[in-house]
Amino acid sequence: MPQIDLRTTVFLSSVMSALMSVVLLSAYYSFPRTIKGIGYWVTGLLILVVTPVLFWLRGIVPDWLSIVVGNALLLGAIGLWTLAIQAFYGRPQTRGLAAGLTAVATLLLAWFALAAPNYVARVIIATFFVSIFYTMQCVLMLRHGERHFSTYFFGGLMAAQTLVVMARFGTSLFAGLAEQTLFAPDDLIQTLYLSANTFMVLALSVAFMLVITRRLHVELDILSRTDPLTQLLNRRALYDAGQRELERMQVDGEEMALLLIDLDHFKRVNDSLGHAEGDRVLKEFSAMLKRELPAHAYPGRFGGEEFLVLLPRTGMDGALALAERLRSMSARFFGRRIAELTISIGVACLDKTETRLDGAIGRADRALYRAKSAGRNRVEAVMEAA
Repeated sequence: MPQIDLRTTVFLSSVMSALMSVVLLSAYYSFPRTIKGIGYWVTGLLILVVTPVLFWLRGIVPDWLSIVVGNALLLGAIGLWTLAIQAFYGRPQTRGLAAGLTAVATLLLAWFALAAPNYVARVIIATFFVSIFYTMQCVLMLRHGERHFSTYFFGGLMAAQTLVVMARFGTSLFAGLAEQTLFAPDDLIQTLYLSANTFMVLALSVAFMLVITRRLHVELDILSRTDPLTQLLNRRALYDAGQRELERMQVDGEEMALLLIDLDHFKRVNDSLGHAEGDRVLKEFSAMLKRELPAHAYPGRFGGEEFLVLLPRTGMDGALALAERLRSMSARFFGRRIAELTISIGVACLDKTETRLDGAIGRADRALYRAKSAGRNRVEAVMEAA
C-alpha cells in the first residue's frame, strides 16, 4: 500500500477550506439575513485556511506557533461552527462556553508543548475538546433540525466526524503513541485521522450549504404564499388550499364553508389616523383571527381590508356560529380604541358538486353585501348553491 504524505494531506485541508470559504462567502452576501449562522461558518473556514499551514510548518517554525497557536485556531474554528449551527436553528449563542473551552484547551496544550513536552497528552487534549464541540453540533441537529434529506446528510457527516475524533481520542489513551509525531509515516491511525479531517472540511461545508439552501427555498415558498403585512395566506395560497380541500371533499364527502370578512369603516381609520395606524389595525386583527380560528381553518387576506377564511369539515351551522363569535369578539376588541370599527361577514357553503371556489366566494360576497346594506356589524349567509 503506497504511503500518504501527511504534510500534503494537511496542506490540502487548507486548500479545501479556501475554496469552500469562497462559496459560503458568496452565500453570506446573497442570502437573506433571516438565514443565520453563515458568517460564523465562513469565519471558521477562513481560520482553517491558516491552521493547516501552521501544522504543515511543524518542526520548521517554533513550537509555540505551530502547536499552541495552530491548535488554538483549530479549536476556535470548530467552536465557531458550533455557534453557526446554534444561530441557524435559532438557539441561544454559547459564545462564553465556546471561548472558555478553547482557552482551557489552549492553556493545557501550551503546557504540554512548552513546559512539559508530551505529544500523547496534546493529542488527548485536542481530540477531547474537539469532540465536545462536534457532539454539541450533533445534538443541535438531532433536536432542532428539519426532517429533510439535507439535515440527514449534514447530521450523518457530523456524526461520522465525531466518531473519528473520538476514535483518535481513544487510541491516544490506549495505543501507546508516546514515540509518535504528527507526521509519523507508519502511523495508520494518524493517517486515517488527518485524511478524514481533510475530507470533512469539504464535506461538512457542502452539507452546511445544502441546509442553508433548503432554508432559503422554504423561506421563498413562504414569501410566495404569505401576505407580507398580516402574515396570513395570500389570495394565491388561499385558492391552492381551497382546491386541495375541494378534492379531499369529493373523496370523503365532508362539508366545507367559507367566511368573507370585511372591516367596516376601515377607510376612516386611514383617513383620520393615517395609514400606519391602518396597517397596525390590520395586523392586530389578523393576529386575533389566527388565535380564534380552529386549527384546520385557512385564514387569508383577500384584498385590502377583506379577509377570506376557508373552513374544511364545517357546515353552515358551524360556520354561522363561528362567524357570530368573531363578529362579537371583534366589536369588543376594536371598541376599546376605535368605537366605529366593526366587521361584517358573509357566509357560504360549498356544494359537493362544485370543483372551484369561485361560486362559493361569489355567494359569500353577496351575503357580505347584504350585511353591509343592512347596517354593517352583521353576519349574513347565502344558503343555496349557484
